[in-house]
Formats: sequence, structure tokens, C-alpha cells
Amino acid sequence: MTEGDETAAQKAALRAVQLRKLRMMTDEDRAERSSLICRRILASEAWQKAGRVLLFSPMRTEPDISPLQSAAAEARKSVAVIPATARDESELALPFAPDFILVPGLAFSRGGHRLGRGGGFYDRLLAGRAKDALKLGTCFSLQLVDPIPAEAHDVILDAIISD
Repeated sequence: MTEGDETAAQKAALRAVQLRKLRMMTDEDRAERSSLICRRILASEAWQKAGRVLLFSPMRTEPDISPLQSAAAEARKSVAVIPATARDESELALPFAPDFILVPGLAFSRGGHRLGRGGGFYDRLLAGRAKDALKLGTCFSLQLVDPIPAEAHDVILDAIISD
């Protein structure tokens, strides 16, 4: 088994563990934790300074950050939202180059490594059109895992915000 194969196997195993943990959360717990995450984001200096924000439309197991859309509009920030169904950057019509992006995932390390769902969508986006943006992982505390298996193409995030 090559090193790349071993890393891929480690990532697949961690994805399965994380998905099980996330699916065990109750809707009430997810809503409470999501609200706390949103409050922390809104209170952050990074959010205050941001002018062009790129958010994600959450899947059921991800933090619900949808209240940030209206908060961004009220603060007169430019805002775009990545659809939960997006699989390729060509599906994403960004009206601006973001200076702030919230990134979902299955697991995050405190050092900024992220384990996504395995399609590479966010790694390509973060290394491409969003490369100059402040990149913030957005997760529940149960998603903080150290270490996370990583490969050379995995983009390191600037910070992680959790509940």
C-alpha cells in the first residue's frame, strides 16, 4: 500500500466515524449549537472587517449558518452562498472575489486541516478563486479531531469557529 493509499484509507475511515457522530445529534442540539456558532462568527473581528462574504448552504449534518445571510445584508456586505448540491466550481457563479469564506467539513484540526466529503470541491475553490480570502472552518466541537490525515493538495484554513 502506498502512502497515498494509506492516507485515503485513513480519510475514509474518519469520514465514516464523523458522519455517525453527526447523525446522532438531535435537531434541538444542532439548532442550539448552530446558534452559538453564528453568534461567535458575528462577534468575530474577521466578520466585522469582511466586505465580501462567501457562505455555504448547510447540509442537514452541518451547522445552520443561514441566519448569517440576512446579517450580511443588514451590514451591507456583499454575500454569495454555495449551494449544498454544488460539486464543481463551474456550478458556482461568484459575483465577486470573496475576502471571507466559511467552510463546512466533517472534521477539523485546531491547526486548520479539514476533512471534507471527499470530492475535492472546497480544496479546488480555496486554492482557486477564493485563495486570497480569509478561510474559516465552521463546525461543531465534536468535529474537532487531531490529527487529520492530510495530503499536499489539502488547503489549510486560517481559523476554525465551533460551538
